[in-house]
Amino acid sequence: MPSRYYFLSSLPMLRFTDAAPLSWDSFLYQAKGNISEGDYALICGLSENKVGHNGFLKQWQKFNSDLNGAINAKRRESLGRTDAKSTQSYSYEIEQLCKAAVNAKDPLEAEMLLMRCRYEYLEQKIGFDGFSQTALLAYALQLQILIRKDLFTVESGNAEYQRLFGILQKEMKME
Repeated sequence: MPSRYYFLSSLPMLRFTDAAPLSWDSFLYQAKGNISEGDYALICGLSENKVGHNGFLKQWQKFNSDLNGAINAKRRESLGRTDAKSTQSYSYEIEQLCKAAVNAKDPLEAEMLLMRCRYEYLEQKIGFDGFSQTALLAYALQLQILIRKDLFTVESGNAEYQRLFGILQKEMKME
């Protein structure tokens, strides 16, 4: 009999400062048969951003939408492309985070700020009920954030910068 309680208690603890302790495929493999079909379907839908009728996932989607909208508005403002029609206001916390991200010393620092904010939002939503459906979904989303975070390294960022800079140099010499 599948039990979310036993499954969640068997998973490794997640910390934003650590690497992801397991891959997404490994997580799905362990979840199959150990949680209900409904919970498993929700987890599988996360990769495609399917929220269904789940209230927590709808809140998560709104939070992400607000965060993305605020950061895009701040970037447009920095580029001098403000639109009088787009005067949507966001919470003070989101505004401050976006300001910090836009003013970050490099794109990696900005992305880390945004990922940490998302991770901490999920941490707050779990609250004291560590075995609820919300806790399961938050764990899965936090794992996805850690997996994404692990993809970002200074070395690969510098390599990509050098690659793009090389392309630009070649194009400038051709003209």
